[in-house]
Amino acid sequence: MGLFVGELHISAQPQEIAHNITATLQKGDYVIFHPTDSKGKELEFRIDDAREVIAQSYLASDRERFLILIAPSYSIEAQNALLKILEEPPQNVHFVLIAPSKNALLPTILSRLHIYMHKSKKTLPLFELDMKKFTLSAIYEFLRDCDRQNRSIQEIKDHIQALLFAVHTSGICLNRTELEAFDEAIALADSYTKESYIFLPLLLKIHKKQRGVR
Repeated sequence: MGLFVGELHISAQPQEIAHNITATLQKGDYVIFHPTDSKGKELEFRIDDAREVIAQSYLASDRERFLILIAPSYSIEAQNALLKILEEPPQNVHFVLIAPSKNALLPTILSRLHIYMHKSKKTLPLFELDMKKFTLSAIYEFLRDCDRQNRSIQEIKDHIQALLFAVHTSGICLNRTELEAFDEAIALADSYTKESYIFLPLLLKIHKKQRGVR
C-alpha cells in the first residue's frame, strides 16, 4: 500500500461529511466511530475509542471497508495508537478521519492522510448581551445561562466569535493583547473548559473597556 492510507476531512459539519462519504456505500462496508455523551454532545476521541477502531480494522473482509472517525479532538494516546495501524494498515481498510482543524492531529498522523478542506459559509449567532448596556448583573445572568445550555465545542467557538463580532460592530477597539484573549478562549473550548469560565475574563475585559478603566 502507498504512503497515504486514508483521508482527513476538515469541516465544522462532520455529520454532513460522513453522510456524503457513506451515501454510496453499503451498510456493511463502513463503521462510524463518533463518541458522544448521553445528551449527544461530542467527546474527545480517547484511547478506548482507538482500540475499538483497531479491533474493527482487523476483521477480515474481501471488500474495501471504511472506518470513519469523527471527533472535535483526539487525545495524544489515541493518536499514538492509531498511528501504529496507519503505518501498517490491514488489507482492504480505508481510514477516514473528520475533525474541525488540522491542529487536532499530530504531524505524523497528517503525513499518512490525504487532507481535504471543507469551507462552509455560516451565519454566526447573535450575541445575547447588548454592548451598550453591559452591566455586571447582565454578565452574571449571562454566565449562569451559559452553563445551562450544554453547548458543543463548535457551538462554544461560534459563541466566542459572535462576541468578538458584536464588540467590533459596537465600535469597541481591542488592542493586540485583548484580541489574543479571544484566541486563548478558542483554545480553552478545545480543552473542554466550562463555558462560563471561558467567557468570564472576556466579558470583564470588555466591561472594563466600556467603563474606560485603564
